[in-house]
Amino acid sequence: MKRKKQIKQLAWREYLPLAATAAMWAVIVFAIGHADAARLLAAVIFARATQLLTKCATPTALKRRAEAPKAVRRQARRLAFNVQATALVVALLLLTLLTEVLKLVDQHQIAAYLPYIALGMPARYLRLADVRTASPYFRLALATGGLVMASIGWAAGWAVTLMALVFGVREWIAYAVLRWWPRTPVPPRVHRDDPLKLEEVASNSAIYGRRMLTYRLSKAVLTVFGPFGNAAARTGRGLNWHKKIEPYLPRHVGGFILFSAATWGGAAALALTSGEPAALIVAAGLVQVGAAAANVLVFWHWLPSREAALTLEDDDDEE
Repeated sequence: MKRKKQIKQLAWREYLPLAATAAMWAVIVFAIGHADAARLLAAVIFARATQLLTKCATPTALKRRAEAPKAVRRQARRLAFNVQATALVVALLLLTLLTEVLKLVDQHQIAAYLPYIALGMPARYLRLADVRTASPYFRLALATGGLVMASIGWAAGWAVTLMALVFGVREWIAYAVLRWWPRTPVPPRVHRDDPLKLEEVASNSAIYGRRMLTYRLSKAVLTVFGPFGNAAARTGRGLNWHKKIEPYLPRHVGGFILFSAATWGGAAALALTSGEPAALIVAAGLVQVGAAAANVLVFWHWLPSREAALTLEDDDDEE
């Protein structure tokens, strides 16, 4: 029965979102062509990099206080909102800077996509501060919303740049679905009644950052195998392999600094030497992985012991 439950969870949480995402991109390619779709993909990856760099893990802390006194719940929600609002402002500033950098290297089409993609970023950060939207089916809601918007854009004959609205609006669709869809919340394994502090958010962020970096690196390696590699990476995430590997990753700050610098340097070299869409996709991927590693560096001071990392349950907000 446990194996059947795992297969069912993988289908709903990983494979169905993967199929919907593939269908969304098929519609986009049909609507605007391969070259512009590749540039749009690069823009989406660049935008995601700013989110990974500024990611703060607040949902778990909120869920752990779901049964706390009302005053504690209110304080936790207020702190989580302030943290996510600050992260959003920083991410938008980084995205603005990235837009100007892309213009300097004559990637004006990719730069033109970014403002439309950024329209969905407030929904992403707002969702992380709202415990009522915590759901393992976020990826499915996001992918389905993207497929719906891509189909509407294709049917309406949207201009090439406007197709970036698919990725801005789908965030709001996913947020609305999760916010108002009736369901029974799953009680957390750990309950806390104390006020939420920034140190707890920072510690959780450091753990999640290291844990998801494992998944992102494996996904980058498996990408060479196409859809099968993507499915394999998602299967590993669904089985929590990255959670099991994370405690044994090197815990040396210098390695993370070198890794981030190397990936960003490689991205800059690709962007400057080749203007081909495929090269920009690779460059955006390097920026994203480097940003994920840099996020761990931001919270490195609060990184707890290996034993503490093992006790933290997974979040459900990664697509």
